[in-house]
Amino acid sequence: MSGYVYILTNPSFRDDWVKIGKSSRPVNIRSKELDNTAVPLPFEIYAVLKTEKYDEAEKQIHHLIDIVNPDMRIRKGREFFNVTPEKALSIFRECARTLDDALIETYDNNR
Repeated sequence: MSGYVYILTNPSFRDDWVKIGKSSRPVNIRSKELDNTAVPLPFEIYAVLKTEKYDEAEKQIHHLIDIVNPDMRIRKGREFFNVTPEKALSIFRECARTLDDALIETYDNNR
């Protein structure tokens, strides 16, 4: 079964902060779950990578970011990174090249 790795942005965050996570359910549902009292504004979907290997893809993307610069992870063990959405999307594209079923979708709200 396919799942998703996503890049979420939030207008209340810095422009170079993203959340990169995974979900077995559609990302629009996951992003609504994250809209709670802990964040002042809802998350926006920047891009989604759909693949059956979404667990591995998320780990690979997190690992690639950590290799480039471990300080890009805003807080250890969390899915928030100090990287622009555009650079995160480039990493998604590199990861997708290693997967035979990867589809990447970007969203109109991209800055």
